[in-house]
Parts: sequence; C-alpha cells; structure tokens
Amino acid sequence: MKARSKIAPVRDIIQNVFAHLESTANPFQEDMESIWQELVGVDGFKHSRPVALRKKVLKIVIDSSGWMQELSMRKRGILKGLKRKLGKDKISEINFRIGEF
Repeated sequence: MKARSKIAPVRDIIQNVFAHLESTANPFQEDMESIWQELVGVDGFKHSRPVALRKKVLKIVIDSSGWMQELSMRKRGILKGLKRKLGKDKISEINFRIGEF
C-alpha cells in the first residue's frame, strides 16, 4: 500500500512561493525602474512604470491621462536618455498606455 504524503500547511506553501519569486526577481526590471525614475523624476515615477522591453520597444504603463500627456511631450528627451544609459542598439521606441501597475 502506498504511504500517505504529509499535507503541508498553506502558510508554508505561500512562504515557499514568495521566497521563490523573490529569488527569481528580474534584475533588468529593477535596473530599468531605477533608470526610469532618474529620467522622469520622482513625480513621474509615482505615476508611471516600465513594464516590458520587447523588440527594442519599451512599454510604459501610466496611471492617468494627464501624466500620459506630460510624458508624451517629454518622450523625445526621455528616449535620448534611455539610449544614453542602455545603449543606442537596445531601445528604439517608447510606447505609453494607461493602466495599473
């Protein structure tokens, strides 16, 4: 007869999941957020976050239309700063969208 496996407490399972998530955190995301905050300032960072970089296009989520307009007007300068920090071959465009982060 097969031995019964011990049932783990939910608390232990959740702690293990969070420990795994922390150990597999994306260092690129952390670096990108740091660079983004430097380029858009503290106020801009409160209202926007980089969420992905795919095919040289940086995707940014913004929490309001007012900040969408503000960052859209500053887009060219922000893109220059990103190219300077990351390298010209790493990023070619920034796409903004309104959403939650």
